[in-house]
Amino acid sequence: MDHLYWLDQIHPSQRYLVGDNPFYLSQMAQQGYPVLPGFVLAAPALREFLETYPWEEPLFAELLSSSVHLNVDDTRQLKAIAQHIREEMMAAELPRQWINELAMAAEQLSSPGLILSPSVTLPKNTPTPVKFSGLVESYVCLCDPEEIALGVLQTWAELFRARSLLYWQRSRIELRSLNLAVLVQPLHSAITSGTLTYTQAHCEIQATWGLALAIKLGQAIPDWYQIQSNNGEAIAQILGNKHLGYDLRLNSTPSNDLTLETSLLSPYSCLQPYLVSDEQQQEFSLKPPEVAKLGAIARNLGSHLDRNFILEWTLAKATEQSPEQIYITGVEVGNPFPSWEIPPPLDPPPAPKSAPVTATEGEEMLQIILGTGAAKGVAVGLAYCMTSVTEVWENIPPGRILIATEIAPHWLHIVRQAAAVVTESGGMTSHAAILAREFGIPAVVGAAKVTQAIATATEICVNGDTGEIFVLPGGTVQPSPAPSPQPVASVILEPHPMPLPDSDSLTPSFTQPFPTATQLMVNLSHPSSLDRIAETYLDGVGLLRSEMMALEIFQSEDPYQWRDRHKNQEFIHRISHPLKRVAEFFFPRPVFYRSLDLRGYDLPAMRSPGQTSINPNRSAQTLGVHGAFSYLLDSALFDLELETLAKLQQEGLTNLRLIIPFVRTVEEFIFCRNRVQQFKLDSVRDFQLWIMAEVPSALFLISDYVQAGVQGISIGTNDLTQLLLAADRENQQMSQVFDPRHPAVMSAIHQLIQMAKAAGIPCAICGGAPTRYPETIDTLVRWGIDAISVEPEAIVRTHQAIARSEQRILLETARRDSGDCPF
Repeated sequence: MDHLYWLDQIHPSQRYLVGDNPFYLSQMAQQGYPVLPGFVLAAPALREFLETYPWEEPLFAELLSSSVHLNVDDTRQLKAIAQHIREEMMAAELPRQWINELAMAAEQLSSPGLILSPSVTLPKNTPTPVKFSGLVESYVCLCDPEEIALGVLQTWAELFRARSLLYWQRSRIELRSLNLAVLVQPLHSAITSGTLTYTQAHCEIQATWGLALAIKLGQAIPDWYQIQSNNGEAIAQILGNKHLGYDLRLNSTPSNDLTLETSLLSPYSCLQPYLVSDEQQQEFSLKPPEVAKLGAIARNLGSHLDRNFILEWTLAKATEQSPEQIYITGVEVGNPFPSWEIPPPLDPPPAPKSAPVTATEGEEMLQIILGTGAAKGVAVGLAYCMTSVTEVWENIPPGRILIATEIAPHWLHIVRQAAAVVTESGGMTSHAAILAREFGIPAVVGAAKVTQAIATATEICVNGDTGEIFVLPGGTVQPSPAPSPQPVASVILEPHPMPLPDSDSLTPSFTQPFPTATQLMVNLSHPSSLDRIAETYLDGVGLLRSEMMALEIFQSEDPYQWRDRHKNQEFIHRISHPLKRVAEFFFPRPVFYRSLDLRGYDLPAMRSPGQTSINPNRSAQTLGVHGAFSYLLDSALFDLELETLAKLQQEGLTNLRLIIPFVRTVEEFIFCRNRVQQFKLDSVRDFQLWIMAEVPSALFLISDYVQAGVQGISIGTNDLTQLLLAADRENQQMSQVFDPRHPAVMSAIHQLIQMAKAAGIPCAICGGAPTRYPETIDTLVRWGIDAISVEPEAIVRTHQAIARSEQRILLETARRDSGDCPF
């Protein structure tokens, strides 16, 4: 077999055969960096296999040699074709000689497990980044000849996932121009693992116990460290929440306590989750010398490269007798760097360079801008830069990547047709993040000065997983603030770049044959999201945000002035249509409609009831006139909402419930209750009147609220967190402070659950905490939360977390009752 290359022996001329990640790792290994050893099954092996294997269908022999064109707009057909290709590939058999040689090479790695990582290489001058995180998956297998052969076939099949096929075609990349190699590395029992992100200012390190899979699956919040890039001096560190770890499963029998919910075709089927001890959860997973070692490696590379990069690393023992050692397992840089620029790890740092390293001959620079990934996915397309929230351009072509300082709620119709969203400000709970997650498009927030760096019509790639924005070769970078955007000629629009679809049916999909005791519900802002959740099991809508639907009616007008200029029946007619769609979709399951909570920054022209001037200050509006108190000052809009609900009740939609937002006092609730009774909503047997428990005063008033008629509470962690911690959730600089896992916030949530139980009313949670921090779900279930409502993109993992927690509680109870409890 002529296609195996050892990682420490790859020559620069072989880069196109092995791919960039193995090539860079090889250059680092040859300079003495602690790179995890391995070998590469080069790209020609896949071509030879496809051309020589006795396929029953001619298509397979031509997959990488012809220009295959698929109708990627037909999602159903695309998934069916992708599934068929991958099934046929994984049913095939590698030549016995290949299997033997792969097994002999793997034995030299001296590890019971292997990780197989795909490495895609594109031709030079291709107008697209070299790597896209999340597009192709790595696979884990045992060091067994048949397991290795299956792992290779599975890794090759990554090229033909539905999302991959769509991406290649949307990016105008022909399959025959792709090279797919497979990097094979040993999988040692990891002590801790994570990533290191280098910038010229500082390095950020993420670390968790065991393998880094817990971070990828959102099951652990890693420890976070920040150090100075130039001298390695520590800046800050934050302890994460690492209750779950992963290790290699050395037998085929899973543990009775924890199982990895994946099919046999899962890339992680050989891994075993385990519970991290309470002592370890309270410890940082990296000691200061280890942080310093990682910093020294990054500093030495960074001083020569003059650009940002990301290292994947693990702290492990190669054997039981070996000492602990940090290994570099992967490297990703913004622009390819030639091998001779990689310095040995012990070289003294050189003098700073006066200018960035230029691209090598025939290559173009790949610009990278960093932000925070707020909605998962990857999208490639033309940028459309909006520099003011006070104006809206109506003629933005569909499929553009929207770039703005921030996303105003009244831009809903623009966001809905965008391929991705990028903002300079905001955090994980900003309007941009919430809308993007609901509509299933990638989003990056907190990308400083991005509106100045990228001009309209620049071709870019947005990675919502990593928070990276790539300015593609041939794109233009704006050195000064971008001009006001203008409609772009339609000639630039073909083909429309689109976000990647959900993974195809061979990916372990969400099926729920039984409901959980803890209700699983969804947060929605608009009925256009219903198609995304059509096949999921849900107990209802835990939060239907009224603002987005209403702002689509008001557009950019002050709603109170809009009301004065239009007839009341027009508002009722226009708001009842989307509300009816949602209620009918879920009937008879409950839909909790939250009445309007308009704040001054929701609409540029909006004035508070009774005021004549606009207050643009965001923090003032957060603490100002909105929610239930605004109904006391002017109840006209609230009354129209109640009349709409009454109308839909009369049409038979008796599954509608009402949540009153931002209730500060019992008197405010009593006013709202009286209005509800005036419209006779409570005459319907199933109707319930709840309040949002998001103002800290609720911690002292639950019994009074219940006595006044509150029938349930829904905890809004976003406002509760910002008010308890005095941290503006829209301020990117406060992102390290805005943490719903803070002991004060978690204590408040626990108190609200207990008070609701004592009062005999249900308690749900609908804020962003369970979506962003799934490890909190186990705590919520143990505390007895009745329902958890999350964004559409978090439904699958939330169900898994709820089911796992309930099963663990039952197991612990059974063991305790039998006297065999290890806890």
